[in-house]
Amino acid sequence: MKDQEGFLKALSGVRGRIDFSRRDFIKGAGVIAAGATSMSIVGCAPKDSAERVRANQSAAASATEAGMTFSGNAGKTMGEVMGAGWLGNEPDIAQNDIAETVACDIVICGAGHAGTACARKAAEKGANVIVVEMQAEDTFSVLGNDIGHLNSSWQVDSIGIPAYDPVDFMNEYQICCAGRAQPTLISKFANRSGEAFDWFIDGYTADEVSGLKAPNWPVPEGYTYKKGMFHSYVGTCNFESGSVSLQDALLRSQQKAKDAGATFRFATTAVKLVHDDGNTVVTGVVCQNADGSYVEFDAKAVVLACGDIGSNSPMYNAICAENYALGEYADCQSFSGRDGSGIAMAMRMGAKVEIATGGDMGSHASMILSPMEAAETIWLDRAGKRFCNEALGGPLLSGCAGARQPGQVFYSIWDGDWKEVLLNQIAGHLCLKYWDDETIANIATYMNDAETAGSEGSDASGKYLFCADTLDELFDYMGLDDAAKRNALAAIETWNAAAAAGRDDEFGRDPDMLWPIVTPPFYGFAASKHVGGGSLVSTSGLLVTGDQQVQGVGFEPIRGLYATGNTSGGRFPMGYNGIMNGVSIGMCLTLGMCLGEFLATGDLEEATAAGSASAAPKQSDKGMGPGGPM
Repeated sequence: MKDQEGFLKALSGVRGRIDFSRRDFIKGAGVIAAGATSMSIVGCAPKDSAERVRANQSAAASATEAGMTFSGNAGKTMGEVMGAGWLGNEPDIAQNDIAETVACDIVICGAGHAGTACARKAAEKGANVIVVEMQAEDTFSVLGNDIGHLNSSWQVDSIGIPAYDPVDFMNEYQICCAGRAQPTLISKFANRSGEAFDWFIDGYTADEVSGLKAPNWPVPEGYTYKKGMFHSYVGTCNFESGSVSLQDALLRSQQKAKDAGATFRFATTAVKLVHDDGNTVVTGVVCQNADGSYVEFDAKAVVLACGDIGSNSPMYNAICAENYALGEYADCQSFSGRDGSGIAMAMRMGAKVEIATGGDMGSHASMILSPMEAAETIWLDRAGKRFCNEALGGPLLSGCAGARQPGQVFYSIWDGDWKEVLLNQIAGHLCLKYWDDETIANIATYMNDAETAGSEGSDASGKYLFCADTLDELFDYMGLDDAAKRNALAAIETWNAAAAAGRDDEFGRDPDMLWPIVTPPFYGFAASKHVGGGSLVSTSGLLVTGDQQVQGVGFEPIRGLYATGNTSGGRFPMGYNGIMNGVSIGMCLTLGMCLGEFLATGDLEEATAAGSASAAPKQSDKGMGPGGPM
């Protein structure tokens, strides 16, 4: 328990890259269902139910004592209501404590994926740009491996991936987000992400370009890109094992920004926005240098590209409230999250934050990660019953249903024709990334080992896999009780009937993804269900307009204040969806580039004020009843 707490505490202070890949994280994290022995990072959740109840009551009492109330808040800002006990007040920095004042066109807080893209494009368009970054230059690092995008020249011409229709992407994306994503931001990504990627790698040698990897490509012969109502958007660029690492790629982009005239000031932390008394106009930002001195940067535009809220547990718990509740009020914290300071600066002056359903990369979902990755086989709950359309839009969407099931176990079952199942999955998050012969051969060794393991099962893959010649024997090996076993046999009988009929009346699964479970041997995997507690990174940020201008009281844009990257909301309001690998960094790159272009070339005053002086709409009370117009 103490070791786990110490581990999380250490992670909360990490600003740079964590030395493990997304795949390594998924294997060990407790935010998704992995093997029955996998580690849970939900903190030290008491095993005794009475002790757990007492802990939850104590947490609720602490929140109330901190000033959190749920009525009588009309007229308050979101920060005043939500932030009781954790948001704090603006630091009081006297003017004579500021050692230096610097004027520029644009000051950008954060030199990560979004901040660097914004700075580079704005500088290339002629703006005077300063970037402040809290990390030291010699130890600066960034997160991630993948850049998801649509229709770059690299994809279409170098890799040979067919072009996608941006309209299909936008509409499918909004379906995944229940219409809650900021439409203009999604449109910019769909229509300009290919351009942004080509711009990002501009100047790479032919060998470097050809050495960049595309997971899920080439697809198996006969592969169908559309699964039900969802597409497989292959063509993400993976830098993890390619010719250039993503760390080096970003440093190259920073150098291009510098070459275009942008100034980077490392070991400099933004601490306070400079704004008017009415909290409607921002004119600069006060930062603290490594030696403790203060410097003020005055600008026509202040951009918050400071990352997410992941390592700030109280902030995370309040904003990602669903995850906090699903984890039964164990503290939420991302493995590689930032401290939320950029979002807090804006909230202290009345900015709104996205209260997302999900709000991070995965802890609102519970996924079955078997030796076949997140293959959408038949999924059964602890009672042996099927409970959802396993193939509904990829594993993260399907996993939301699992997160709400009773118990702490799920079962994934398939038969001897496992290769057909594996090679026809949607190409999305947590699913198989590479479909080459070597990968398939490795998975085959797991199956072969399980065939001879008997009732003990095989952990050749690091996850216990069971195999038997009959389903009855398989369920005995897996330890299902009599009732669960009867339900599981009945569920598979119904599944097979649906496959034969080509129609799943129970949950509506696409008939092309109904693989019958009839050919021995039969395989089974029991996964532990873990939800809440933390993930890779949070995705909830400040509400912004289509121009990425931060919204305050009355949803009015705050003049001079912008947010991009993980500091911005509107991108993943239902949590990180599985529509495309690498879409998070792809959004950062694309929207950062678009914002830099707008700030350097657009009419910022007009964009902020347009329509504010127009006449109010006429109202009619005809047919509205005694209450008058609504």
